[in-house]
Formats: sequence, C-alpha cells, structure tokens
Amino acid sequence: MDAATEVPAEPLTPQSSAPGPDITPATSRPADADAAAADQALDTGAVASGTEADVASTGLPLLATGSIGIGGAVDDVAGINPNKSGSRWNESGMLSVRTDWSSQDDTSPQRSSRSEALSHSELESYSRDLQACRRTLTTMVSPRSSMGKPTRYGVHSIQNRRREMEDAHRAVLGVEGWSPSASRPSSREGMEASLGSMSYFAIFDGHAGSRAAEFAGERLCELLAADRAALLSGPAEALRRALARTEEEWLQMARARELMDGTTAAVALVDRAGRRCLVGNIGDSEIILGSRGDAGPNVKVLTEVHHLKRSPAEVERVTAAGGRIWRGRLGHPKISPQVLSLSVSRAIGDLFFKEDKYTDGVQSGLTAEAYIATVDICAEDAKEEFLVIGCDGLWDTVKYDEAAGFVLERLQLNEDPQAISEGLVARAREAGSSDNITVMVVVL
Repeated sequence: MDAATEVPAEPLTPQSSAPGPDITPATSRPADADAAAADQALDTGAVASGTEADVASTGLPLLATGSIGIGGAVDDVAGINPNKSGSRWNESGMLSVRTDWSSQDDTSPQRSSRSEALSHSELESYSRDLQACRRTLTTMVSPRSSMGKPTRYGVHSIQNRRREMEDAHRAVLGVEGWSPSASRPSSREGMEASLGSMSYFAIFDGHAGSRAAEFAGERLCELLAADRAALLSGPAEALRRALARTEEEWLQMARARELMDGTTAAVALVDRAGRRCLVGNIGDSEIILGSRGDAGPNVKVLTEVHHLKRSPAEVERVTAAGGRIWRGRLGHPKISPQVLSLSVSRAIGDLFFKEDKYTDGVQSGLTAEAYIATVDICAEDAKEEFLVIGCDGLWDTVKYDEAAGFVLERLQLNEDPQAISEGLVARAREAGSSDNITVMVVVL
C-alpha cells in the first residue's frame, strides 16, 4: 500500500457544515516508477532483512531466514502461519477475500450461504479465481428509503498479487425517514435503527497482517451505533471519538497478545435527509465526491493523504515530533529504517511504532489522529452524485478525475454500482497496481 505521487489538491476545511470550496480535479499524479517499485518491495509495515543485532534489538522473533516477523506478517516456511488471524472472513487458508455487500437485490441482509456450502476442492478453485481477480464473494442488502430512490452501492475487493489479503470493508444502510429505536445495536436491524438516517460506508487497508483492519471494520460501526445520541447531535465529533476509541481498544488487545498489525481507514457517513456527508480518514485510503449538474461534471477530494511522499504537512508534523523519515517513509525510532519502516504516517494500530517497550520512549511520529470533514450533498441541480471510497491500491494508479469520469460514464449506461466498482478495480489492476484493491461506489 505504497504510493509515489504528487501532493493532491487541498482538501475540504475540516468540520465545516457549509459546502467546501470546489477542488480542482487531480488531473496529474504521475508515479515515479523506480520509487514505486522500491516501495512495493518494502510494502507498508514492511518486513525487510537485517542483521541479527538489528533483529535482536526489536524484541521480535528471529526467523530462519533472518527476517523480522511482525504480527504474523511473514509467511511460515511451511506455508502455514500459526499467528494468522482466525477471522470468520477466511473460508480456508487460501481464501482470504472479505465478503462484499451490494444493494442491487431484495434479498435479506444475511451472509451468503454460497461459501458455506463449498467443498475443499471448490474452495481452492474459488481461491484461485479470487486471487486472479475473476470473482468476488457478494451478499446483497435491500435498502429502505423514504426519499423516492434508495441509496445504491457496490463494493469489490481483490487480493491481487499480494501474498495476503489485508483489506476489510463494511457498509450499513441507515433507515431514511425512520426515528432511531431502542433496538440492540449489535443486531443488523438494531444497527440500522441506531444510525438513524445515516448510512455507513468504510474501507480499511491493513498492513503487517489483516487483524487490525478486520477489528476496525467491525468495531467502528458498533461504536457509532452505540453512541447514537451523539451521532445525531454532533456526528463529526462522534466519528472522531469512535475512531479514537477503535485505536485504543485495538492497542489494548495488541498489547495483551503482542499483535503488530496496523490499518488505514476511510469512512463516510451519508445523511441524505440532512443533505450532508461526513468523512474521516487515517492514512492513505481516500474518498472523492463526484457529480454532474447544470455546470457540468465536478470532483472533490474529501480526505487528506497521510503519506510522507505526498504530504509536506505530514513531513513537517513527523519531523516536529522527532520522527525519522527515510526515503519518504516513516522509519522506526529504535532500529534501522532499512529493517522496518512504514509508508503511511497515520494509522490505527502498529504497536511496534507506538509502545515505549519497543521504541525506548522515543516518538516515531505515527499517530491515529483522524481527519474529519463535512460536505453538502444532494444539491437541487445534481443529476448524478456519488462517492468513490478506495484504498491506495486504487489511487496509486487511477487519478481522481479518471475515477469520477469512469463512474459518470457507466452511470449514463445504466450500470449498477457493483459493476462499476468491479470496473474500477479492473482498471487499477490493468494500470499496474499489484496491491490489494478495494473499491466502494455509493450512488447518492
């Protein structure tokens, strides 16, 4: 999940309830091929070979190959990692793609029974197809709306050429026009009611393992639903607090179990009844708002990029905190950055960069502080309006205006959001992305 691109246009003003200024589409984000190749070799939360002295200083296990294993990020030489997440999203050791949700059918919002009925040989075949980007597991969700047309969305997620699938995502449609009930937030119907008129869409791009992404994918929405009074009265602060608590709870678990996984986050809370959308992000997973109105097509970047190669502001912040920057990456404060570094400067988790036990009390500059912004949506003249939420596997090779133009073109052809999300994933892969790729398209 590394990028070597120019700094995008200035995003919206944080926590503003007024419409933000239009942002010039990012029409030029050329990638430095050599830097990108080097980054892909390192990867976020990368595991690189180092001396035994370097390895011993980390307090992490020394593998037979002389590489550092971070929270199960290194595959066991026998092909089985005993520390690998036992997530219910994995059907077998080979199958590691999250279940996708769409909104194109009237079936009930239950997990697909397709995967549960697969034999071991079918699972192996399915796994090969998933890694080759030919399939995605899907579960349909029926939207409910009192606004004439429902919110439609689709999501597609592929492992691509990575050894592990570390992305996670979640979508929960709110109940537009309904009042929040006292239903139990942990149930799906209770979750929808607790979110009120807001719908929740989020992508998490994990590194050094999938566990932090999977945890955040489940826990963040639960925290928002449980804090529904604050969500309805002050959604921006509620989102900030839920992201911070997700970080706290994950780090607490990570300390107890010595888990070194980390994850980015990109979250959108869509309130069509209130004509507003709140976004929050940590890291380099990003969200754009595309539209076509009387003035023609337009695209706005709604999030920040917390990446040292693309954000001078993040370079300044990390430097001021005493962090180490190495080749546009965040180096570990205790050991050589050639052994351990991150491509993002903000992330949930990454205990090894945050805990005094591993840093000798030296600040790394890594933080989970979220960027939060509000933008107006559902304008009277908007003929088409949509969100594209993607991890860096998309944005590394697809420009903002290219993605927006692709969606607008397909909407004119009456394609559904699921097909459009699949098309964007294919476009990114064909353009050279080898990372995990997750794309969510939400048609407002």
